[in-house]
Amino acid sequence: MSQLAIDYNQEIPKPRKNAFVAEHIEEGTFGGDEAGLESIAAGGLHTLFVDEKGTIWSCGTNDNGALGRVTVMIPDPKDDRGSLEVDEKTQDPVWKPVPIHSLIEEEFRAVKIVAGDSFSAAISDKGELRAWGAFSGNNGLVGFSSHAKKQYKPVPIGELKDEKWVSAAAGNNHLILLTTQGNIYTLGTGEEGQLGRRVIERRKIAGTTPEKIVLGTRNRKAVVIGAGNNHSFAVDEDGNTWGWGVNSKGQTGTGLADVNVDKEIHAPKRVIGLGKEELGGATVVQIAGGDLHTLFLTSDGRVYACGLSEEGRLGIAHDDEAFQDRQYPDCLPEPSQVKFPDSSDPVVRIACGTNNNLAVTQGGAMYAWGRQVVGELGLGEDIDEQETPAVVVRKQGGSWAAVDAACGGQHCLALLRNKSKPPVPVDEPAAAGS
Repeated sequence: MSQLAIDYNQEIPKPRKNAFVAEHIEEGTFGGDEAGLESIAAGGLHTLFVDEKGTIWSCGTNDNGALGRVTVMIPDPKDDRGSLEVDEKTQDPVWKPVPIHSLIEEEFRAVKIVAGDSFSAAISDKGELRAWGAFSGNNGLVGFSSHAKKQYKPVPIGELKDEKWVSAAAGNNHLILLTTQGNIYTLGTGEEGQLGRRVIERRKIAGTTPEKIVLGTRNRKAVVIGAGNNHSFAVDEDGNTWGWGVNSKGQTGTGLADVNVDKEIHAPKRVIGLGKEELGGATVVQIAGGDLHTLFLTSDGRVYACGLSEEGRLGIAHDDEAFQDRQYPDCLPEPSQVKFPDSSDPVVRIACGTNNNLAVTQGGAMYAWGRQVVGELGLGEDIDEQETPAVVVRKQGGSWAAVDAACGGQHCLALLRNKSKPPVPVDEPAAAGS
């Protein structure tokens, strides 16, 4: 049984059990007796989660269609001078999770969900892809496609002939897709190279059509994809990690040999130090990025970080050897290892918000670090910055074990399992998203 640690309409400085989710678990709504949630995703101002039936639920802001449902404004019954945004079909307010009706009608069973700033996407157990919402660029709203400014209901995009979709990763306004044959497709806005391909400014709506990209000079097969707000990543079948997009603070991990040239990486470039040989036989299995920093999780439970180092974003102490004799005063342009209090408990999940991070361990602990504005760290309202990983959920003691985590624009989610219940097997991550 899992719980979702969120609440509505207020600042939550520490994780709090979601009463709505708890109630529906008791009622068997999510797939039978004590069935809970399978996955979570946090966007800019919206949230998605998948129950054990594969149904996607959404809540939050729907200005650009990020919820996958049509919402309307009605008079607020509690305030005769105000109005309330509600689901067109159920009349539930937008802050209350509601299933995405059209996906239920087409029997779409979700196995992967991702959320960007104002868009979302999902992949089914049959390898089908659905997306909705809208993409924005540096000069405002770009739209969802050449046919729709805002897409309020999920629609298929990027039809494939001889392969299926297997994974997705979302940045603020771009989407990375992976196929069963290891091909990478990107779409969204790409003024700063995050699509791994050139998009002419006057034809930027064309960027919302999925197009294939290659890693380096040949068509290497990818096995993992990931994204930061405006940067992107992939790991190929040989264990090499690649990055592209905004690199102003070294967040792609590809170095800053020339800060003027490397502010944007417009084609995939090798990430320094994260190849299979360099990791002693391990490989990168999950990648998550914030605004100006990135985390990498390896198959043996290590975490590496690069990018802007201020305000604890990297989780690396200021006196760590990684910062000795460094060339750049406020960033690490090459990944360096993040150290956790319990080195015997490997990390199995990572998540990045704009300036904050979460990590979940095999033993069920959850750590947070970075900067918070409205309680994103979950460590209490008295903490503005946390330089190194601090415990949010303990491995020993307590009633709950962390299973997964997600970070949005200014909110975080955590799936927790009651320790009195048998653990649910967790698959190895295929990609990351924020």
